[in-house]
Amino acid sequence: MAETRAVTGRNRSKEEEYFLRAEAELLEKVRSRVAKEAERRALGEYHGVQDEELLKAFEEAGYDRETVQILHLVPIIQVAWVDGEISKAEREEILRIAAARNVVEGTPVHAKLLSWLETPPSQQFFERTMEIIQRLLELFPDEKRASLTSDVMTASLAVASASGGFLGFGSKVSADEKYLIEKFAADFEKAHKAALEKAGKKD
Repeated sequence: MAETRAVTGRNRSKEEEYFLRAEAELLEKVRSRVAKEAERRALGEYHGVQDEELLKAFEEAGYDRETVQILHLVPIIQVAWVDGEISKAEREEILRIAAARNVVEGTPVHAKLLSWLETPPSQQFFERTMEIIQRLLELFPDEKRASLTSDVMTASLAVASASGGFLGFGSKVSADEKYLIEKFAADFEKAHKAALEKAGKKD
C-alpha cells in the first residue's frame, strides 16, 4: 500500500512538473509575441506608417527599431559599394551626410552604419530596402514623398561625385554609379505614379 502511494506521488509530481513546464513555455511565447509586436510598432512609428505588409517587409529585411532610422542611407551606401570598394572620400561623405541626419557617434545605429561601410550588405538587402522605400513613397503624402526622393537622389549624387576622375579631371561619377542612380530615379518615378493612382481611386 505504501509503495502504491509512493508511485502515485511520483506520478503526480511528474504531472505537476509537466504542467509547470507547459505553463512556462506558454508564458514565454506570450512574452515573445508581445515583444515582437512592440518592435513592429516601433518600426512603423519612426516612419509614421501602420501598413502591416510594410512592417513585415521591415522585419524580413532585417531592420530593427535602431537601423530603421538609417533606411534612407542604404541607397547611398549601395552607390558607394557599386564599384567594389568604398574610397576614403566616399566614406567621409557618407558619414557627413549621416551626421547631418542626426546619426550620433557611439550609438548602435552609428555602429551599424560603420559595419556597412566596412563590409557591403548583400545585394538582396539593397533590393529589399529599395522596395521598402518605394512602398513608403506610395504611402507618404506629396510633400514627404518629394522630400525623401530629393534627399536620396541628392545624397547619392554627392557620394558618387566624392571620388573618381583622374588627377581631379574628367567625370567623377562612374558608369556603374550613373546606372544605379538612374535606376533609383526610375523607381521613385514609378512609386510617385503609384501614389497618384491610389490618390485618384480615393477621390
